[in-house]
Amino acid sequence: MNYIMVSGHNEKHLSKVEEMNGTIMLNLEDGVPKDKKEIALKNVTNLLKNTTKKEIVIRINSLEGSGLNEIVELNQFNFPIRIPKVNNLKELDRVFDLTSNEIHLSIETKEAFFNIKNLKHPQITTFYLGILDLFDELKLNHSLITFDNQMIHKILIDFSLMCRYIGVNPVGFVYQKYKDIEGFKKWCEIQKDYGFLGVGCITPNQLKIANEIFIKEDKEYAKMIVEKFEKEGPFIIDGLYVDEPIYKNYLNILE
Repeated sequence: MNYIMVSGHNEKHLSKVEEMNGTIMLNLEDGVPKDKKEIALKNVTNLLKNTTKKEIVIRINSLEGSGLNEIVELNQFNFPIRIPKVNNLKELDRVFDLTSNEIHLSIETKEAFFNIKNLKHPQITTFYLGILDLFDELKLNHSLITFDNQMIHKILIDFSLMCRYIGVNPVGFVYQKYKDIEGFKKWCEIQKDYGFLGVGCITPNQLKIANEIFIKEDKEYAKMIVEKFEKEGPFIIDGLYVDEPIYKNYLNILE
């Protein structure tokens, strides 16, 4: 579930969407100047009318800003909508009235982060960790985001576990230092180990690296394990004793 951010006002980057691998995050929010918001929405709408790309998510502006109007405009397309700056489920009542599209949320406010388990809804499938915005809300300096800071690891672990608890997909944070390739790789590896399904990317090079790290499980192998267990019960393969918990692991991979 790695994605690359493409700003709606950048026509040059939008023209390359068809060639890009992975999920495209069409961005109407951060990264789009205030005076370019309208043209960004127009550009994105035109692209969606003509694209053959299937893996697209649209990142709208806050609901207090132009977000609700953007949902009305984008409701003609069956793509997930990512909503920023949400605090609680009550704020989304109008959203659910306006669209039946899949909803993704940016978890970047302290209220949302510390109450993740209360954000469960049938339309909500994915959460993105907005680490920088969260730090701003908590009045923590961004310089604390280091590999050896245990607080960061706790935030990542708590986020992933709470997402799993309510059945939504956890997606990691965007690493802004796009020239620091080794740093990006390490954060990807850490977040994968903590159960994240992918991260946000701001360059094609980051996306390539993330796709290599977040390798999808071998579903053919998983299918074989599941079918063999369901037919025969516990068995041994490649030095692995496949019993009920192992079977359930491969069943989860298929799902």
